[in-house]
Amino acid sequence: MRIVAIDGYRLSCRSREPLGNSTGFFDLREALFLRLECESGAFGWGETWFAPEVCGGLIRSGLAAAVLGADALAPVALWRALDGRRGFDRRGLTTMAISAIDIAAWDLAGRLRGEPVWRLAGGRVRDRVPAYASGPFLRQGSDPYRGCEAEAESYLRQGFRAVKPRIGTTPARDGAAMRALRRACGPDVALLSDLNIGFTADGAARIAEAIAPSSVLWLEEPVPPEDLAGFRALRPAPMAIAAGEHLIGLAAFQEYFAAGLLDIAQPDIALTGGLTEAFRIAALAEACNVPLCPHVWGACVNFHASLQLVATLPARKGPAAFPWPVFEYDQTDNPLLDLAGRVPVAPDGTVAIPDAPGIGIELDPAAFAPHLVEHWRIAA
Repeated sequence: MRIVAIDGYRLSCRSREPLGNSTGFFDLREALFLRLECESGAFGWGETWFAPEVCGGLIRSGLAAAVLGADALAPVALWRALDGRRGFDRRGLTTMAISAIDIAAWDLAGRLRGEPVWRLAGGRVRDRVPAYASGPFLRQGSDPYRGCEAEAESYLRQGFRAVKPRIGTTPARDGAAMRALRRACGPDVALLSDLNIGFTADGAARIAEAIAPSSVLWLEEPVPPEDLAGFRALRPAPMAIAAGEHLIGLAAFQEYFAAGLLDIAQPDIALTGGLTEAFRIAALAEACNVPLCPHVWGACVNFHASLQLVATLPARKGPAAFPWPVFEYDQTDNPLLDLAGRVPVAPDGTVAIPDAPGIGIELDPAAFAPHLVEHWRIAA
């Protein structure tokens, strides 16, 4: 059973208002959906969400040659063939393009076998996973935290028992905002935090000290990924240090694990090399006793593929009432996340791991029309 065609769908939409973090504001959401089709007409969906136009060009100009004619039941073998085509771009956009292909290859193999990806990977250890609400974000204007308490309370009404706001203004403002969120959420809701690589180690340390009284479980991406010295300087931080969305591939995580820089590893499977590489990163994280909680951004394909990954991860006890892993659930105005239907959150704050074949979703390309920027097809 061979892969005979690749369809690429570049999607784009605007948020109702700009979203902010410590590095700035944005209102554009984009993704590249990839559809691999085999001789029988079966297909699988993949995604990458960073630089989708460039990633699509990389697939059309070079990577497609390794995909067309490949065994549709052998996603790891295909990943190896694609890995041999990365050239000098070892930790960049080529790997992100490979991520989309690889996710689609696993989805296709699962559909052909009539089994979810987690079963192809050896089985699941959970059928539900605790989810955290990824938000609120900073707002433009003189009060970047306006409305945060009300927004967090809306998450709790949905069922979430964990919330991750974006912070990164000043230590005093961030500390006050986290105290307000703690009052709004109560003592039993887990609070996380995200600095989005906007600070030096000294600045991040001051913010960590300011938010610590609110019992914050982790400080995410306190400094840029290249600043290993900064991560080392933050090791006495009063909460866990989490990072990984900017780390591309297994070797990048190996550097961090070997240096003992992370308490929580956060690969994004749509960027770091797909499910094949994510399973390898997870094995290395387990060997180093570092919990893995994937970064989940972009659109619905990445969301559901990431659920397949967390289905297989070992449980690790931390300071929260629930064990790691926890699952990131984007709470922004994002139509690209809803194309496969909104996933409900149970009253206990968990979401279900799909049982359907592949990554567990059905997509209708006709529904892409309001967001479609470009569609291309390559066939053998």
